[in-house]
Amino acid sequence: MWPRRTVAATLDIQMEFNAMEAAQVNRLKSRLAANQASYVFAVRSVWHPGIVGIAKASGYDGLYIDFQHSPISLEAAAGIFQAAGFAGLTALARLPSLDLSLIGRAMDAGAHGLMLADVRNAAQAKDFVAAALLAPAGERSFGMPIDTRFASAKETPSMSAINKATLLIAMVETVEGIERVGEIAATPGIDAVQIGSADLTASLGLPGEFGHPKVQAAYQQVAAACQFNHKPFIIAGIRKTEDLLPYVAMGAARCYFTGSDSGFLLEGAHAGKARAMAADDSVQRRPRERS
Repeated sequence: MWPRRTVAATLDIQMEFNAMEAAQVNRLKSRLAANQASYVFAVRSVWHPGIVGIAKASGYDGLYIDFQHSPISLEAAAGIFQAAGFAGLTALARLPSLDLSLIGRAMDAGAHGLMLADVRNAAQAKDFVAAALLAPAGERSFGMPIDTRFASAKETPSMSAINKATLLIAMVETVEGIERVGEIAATPGIDAVQIGSADLTASLGLPGEFGHPKVQAAYQQVAAACQFNHKPFIIAGIRKTEDLLPYVAMGAARCYFTGSDSGFLLEGAHAGKARAMAADDSVQRRPRERS
């Protein structure tokens, strides 16, 4: 006979199952909600689904297709979205503007969520949500998305299930966006606010000065707005630990956008060449040392 379980034990098992199920459907959204450490990078140069294997092998929780800063095609992105679904990672798309056509096509191609650049007010945030989510939360046309996360479903997933599995991030990158971040964070359907640090510092007239008091004050404003609205805020564009620490201490989500595939390739190329140069230098010195 099977051992009898208490009600509490059964509930614990069910909660654990629900957590596993949520992580499988959108790993990054689940980890953000639980404030668990998560790691994401941008895809700009590697247009092959194999980039998902690299992300998985290196312990990342997600990646995003950067439609804002790369010429990547939607066709190439679709393969990456679908591979990420099978790998259990979250694949987002970063959009340069509120392009209703691109939003719908990216979601139908299998994106697990969207990041919208340069959101400046509640009206833009509301339009973003309306374009990205299905009824009743939004107005996006239901085209039966090519989404591998629902591949094993016995029936067509409900619109509500698809909305719950979608992560929407509003990027705040200007002085105007900071001034109205409270209304942006309060917008239903926005799951998180992300600060685009490079563009924000430029908007403040302080490009790259991440430790400047004005920049810190802007971050404090975002932190307060997100805390009030129970939304996580994410840091982007800051790589050095010493620059990052003050903002993590403000309560930023433990969600780290670590760079891009282009940057990793460049760093790896420099490191590989440096090792080869060191070896060559060692070989060139040996005859002189013997003589």
